[in-house]
Amino acid sequence: MAKISVERTIGKTKKAVLGGLIGFNAEKMGKQKYKRLAISLREGDKIVGGIVGEVWTTVLFIQLFWMEQKLRGKDYGTRLIKAIEDEARKFGATRSYLDTMSFQAPGFYRACGYEEFGSIEGYPGGVTRHWFTKAL
Repeated sequence: MAKISVERTIGKTKKAVLGGLIGFNAEKMGKQKYKRLAISLREGDKIVGGIVGEVWTTVLFIQLFWMEQKLRGKDYGTRLIKAIEDEARKFGATRSYLDTMSFQAPGFYRACGYEEFGSIEGYPGGVTRHWFTKAL
């Protein structure tokens, strides 16, 4: 009989779930392309910003994006977005999506051509989470 177990470490469970999901998806959609991407902003050897994402099938998911405060508002963010989108296109991506909190960068993503397709209110401090997408 199967039983539910709460895990304190996720490694083995994550590997099993991911393997099962990849197999199931391949049955339904055929073998899928997958690529991780990272673009850094550097001052010398120091990483002062960057953007991390992955392309699965034809969609780029921007997972993480940050840069030091002193560099914001100087076009570096726009250049990082363009760089990861360009790399994703080389891999066959035709769409991008991401999420951000209301205190982070929804206005920035709108200025980069992203359109909001959903949000969830109710985070502490009146914060809202927003989801954006863009055709590449």
